[in-house]
Amino acid sequence: MTLRIAYAGIIQLVAQFATLLTGLIFVTIVTRNLSVDEFGLWQTLGSSVGLLLIPLAPINYWALRYSARNQDVGKTSLLSGIITIPIFVLIYIGIALSASVSIESILVYVLIYSVQIPMLCIWEVTRPIARSYKPEYLGYATIGLEIGKVLAAYYTISILRMGLTGAILSLAVGQLLQIIIICYIIRPKIRGRFHFPIIKKWYKSALIPISNVSISRLSISDSIVVSLMLGSTAVVGIFQASKIFTLIIRYSETFVRILYPKLIRDKMNSDITLTIKLQSFFLVPLVVGALTLSESLLGVLGQQYSATGSILRILTIVAIMEGIEFVVWNILTGIEQIDENSENLEFKKLRNSWLVRLPLIDISKSVVYFAILGTVMYSYRDLGNQLTLATYWSVILLLITLPVMIYKIMLLRKTITFEFPTKSIIRYLGSGIVMSAFLYFYQQIFVRTETTAIESITYLIIPGTSSVLIYLIIVYLIDPFIRKSILEVKSTILKK
Repeated sequence: MTLRIAYAGIIQLVAQFATLLTGLIFVTIVTRNLSVDEFGLWQTLGSSVGLLLIPLAPINYWALRYSARNQDVGKTSLLSGIITIPIFVLIYIGIALSASVSIESILVYVLIYSVQIPMLCIWEVTRPIARSYKPEYLGYATIGLEIGKVLAAYYTISILRMGLTGAILSLAVGQLLQIIIICYIIRPKIRGRFHFPIIKKWYKSALIPISNVSISRLSISDSIVVSLMLGSTAVVGIFQASKIFTLIIRYSETFVRILYPKLIRDKMNSDITLTIKLQSFFLVPLVVGALTLSESLLGVLGQQYSATGSILRILTIVAIMEGIEFVVWNILTGIEQIDENSENLEFKKLRNSWLVRLPLIDISKSVVYFAILGTVMYSYRDLGNQLTLATYWSVILLLITLPVMIYKIMLLRKTITFEFPTKSIIRYLGSGIVMSAFLYFYQQIFVRTETTAIESITYLIIPGTSSVLIYLIIVYLIDPFIRKSILEVKSTILKK
């Protein structure tokens, strides 16, 4: 098998799971010290800054594809991002000072959030270089982010009682550590030359990457729409609390992110099969955990979120479907070859490629989603039941995502043939069923009564670790691929 995908992916996953506890601690500190409205506002501010950075999309997008083909674009990418920092800060502050504010008392928080812009600009342009150079080391950058923000959050929120301001500043501290680590990792790749003509070519073909990034940023900007339609961020807080745990489910996409640059470079169908196996192997236990422990997981964030378990279950299904969409996108754009010649970076030459066709599909999806979401939220704004509105939101997202996912699968089947690992996936699902049965009976025997954060986390530790061990043991015994993969990765690690 292609050991690089397995090794790099597992290293990143280990780092992500190692920081899962710190991430949970950070979110717990934030949610238990902020009101539901303040938490929703924090999430909305993050979405707004994400939209602001869309103009960096051409650098992020083309730097990854060029770097995957071993072209010297590291310094060009980094310096371009640094140059844009003052521009984005001034634009952001200008918009904040001049825009009419629909939600009261947020202007000061909008201005404070601008401290994150420099780190986000540099992260946007350095991450693609690391993905194509040493993707496994992105996990170390994640550790830096998590440790930095937890320590800062404990000091600013728990000790200084700075509330939302502390949440914003603590995240900025974590992002700074992340940037330091990532720049150290890619230092051999940023010692080359700054190629201004490359930047010009990238921005001449800016429509494709901006379309791609706009779609992903718009997909997390639904909180802005809901906030504006309702004139409140409480529903956003309820919805985003569940969304936090679905982000953990998408940890399994680490292997797909590693596949993408490798597919651009090598175009091996066997890599696709391998990646789907690995993603499915890690996806199943995460999904089982989210579905069976929904109320307990949300209880960690505070008792006000415990009753939103149904939303987390719906969003878990959405996360599975979005994960499938992500696989399709990476495969179809990864095998696309038209941009290998830089002279082809013109829209008229690229318009029939997957680099254009897939974004158009997603743009259509976003337009329909936002239209329906905005209409429903505005129509029911006087309902008064925040939980019901958040449930409507999750159902709308589910119904919009399902047909698009099916359509993309059909496109993939028509475009490329590869071995789909049906037997392996059946084994993982069978093991997941045993895992879910264990979690169900555990919760029947040991009824959840905890209220504090520590009690909530403690309640989850035993069933969580035990059920994962059960899953791993069963899969190890019945699936030769996983058994071989673990032994090969272990051998590689011991040699280093």
